[in-house]
Amino acid sequence: PKKLEKLDELFLNKLEYLVKSCTNEFKKYEYSKVKQEVEQFFWKDFCDNYLEIVKKRVYQGEGDAKLSAQSTLYKSLLTILKLIAPIMPFITEEIYQEYFRKNEKEKSIHISPWPEGDNKKKENKKDAEILDGLYFIISQIRQEKSKKQKPMNAEIILTLVKEDYQKIKSVLDDLKNVSNAKAIREGKKFEVGFL
Repeated sequence: PKKLEKLDELFLNKLEYLVKSCTNEFKKYEYSKVKQEVEQFFWKDFCDNYLEIVKKRVYQGEGDAKLSAQSTLYKSLLTILKLIAPIMPFITEEIYQEYFRKNEKEKSIHISPWPEGDNKKKENKKDAEILDGLYFIISQIRQEKSKKQKPMNAEIILTLVKEDYQKIKSVLDDLKNVSNAKAIREGKKFEVGFL
């Protein structure tokens, strides 16, 4: 894409911090910490949240928005595979050969370059707040839908408190897609209205 969508940029930044953390832990021979961090990121951030959020953009999106999601999915899954490859060598090699080998230069994931993060780049607390805020709101919406025994694809009108609305303003389109919200507005309290 010419430019990454804001959500994709935030997700790749979080992935970059994971790379730096895992690299440091490997240097200290803390393999169990690496395994735990990568697994937690894979299940919580990648599977539970990011995949669900961008699903609509990938399948129904167009242009740069779709390319941005596809590019981010490709890069993040390849990076996750590289991070866990020293711990799970056979399955990561199989996945690499099946899905990445034709686009990558290396014959094996185990001789491919280690993912690198920008060591001078500091973690941006504001970016982390946006992503964590988005995940939290999605979690609240899922809870409301479950409590009301509604399907996860039920259409809603979402009301967010001003602070939350302002915090995640840059990723509202993705929130609309994942929650199937027909409208998102500012209000005095968090509320999920069903259509």
